[in-house]
Amino acid sequence: MYNNMDIDLRNTNSFLRKVFVYMALGILISFVVAFYTYSSDAMLFFVYKYFTFLTIAELGMVLSLSFAINKISSFTAKILFFTYSALTGLTLSGIGLMFDPNAILYAFVITFVIFVVMAIFGYTTQEDLSSYRRFFTIGVISLIIIGFINIFIGVGPLYWIGTILGVVIFTGLIAFDVNRIKHLTYEMAEENGEAIEKLSVIGALTLYLDFVNLFLYILRIFGRKK
Repeated sequence: MYNNMDIDLRNTNSFLRKVFVYMALGILISFVVAFYTYSSDAMLFFVYKYFTFLTIAELGMVLSLSFAINKISSFTAKILFFTYSALTGLTLSGIGLMFDPNAILYAFVITFVIFVVMAIFGYTTQEDLSSYRRFFTIGVISLIIIGFINIFIGVGPLYWIGTILGVVIFTGLIAFDVNRIKHLTYEMAEENGEAIEKLSVIGALTLYLDFVNLFLYILRIFGRKK
């Protein structure tokens, strides 16, 4: 016989395991698509030609998953997430032209290590990290504003301020989101399997975005090819 705490722990671990599996599959899909696209001149030209359309499609899928999750099936949610991962792989394929392969590898390894450490912290800490929501919200908004400003004026110091701030914000967001997803388990104890599947996809999307954004900000530290 298991007591309630044992059952809660098993449910939490099972749910988080599912979230991480979906997230890992998303990253794998992005990597495979990006590598294949980078290896094909025709695919690179396709991405260059339709980059704006692909970016809009990515945004549309994220919004669909985030705001219409209660109206779609878990199967549709998974299809949207994995399709989004593939589109992200397409749009990120160009980094192979801008950055040295070693820099990309180092950035990925560093991102992976940071992700694992912060995910463990977010899961094991006894503190409820939801109190930091406002800090991360303001931080992400600041990153967006800095990015838009730098597009038009291209100030070097502002670029590095945004880069360092991005690394800090998304490093913290990994722990914050894992902690939040863990606490979701207790709130969904009465939910059916369909609802749990959809929540696991949303959780995977959230951590996927944290990982990819952290990777891109760390990659900026290495600098582009001369």
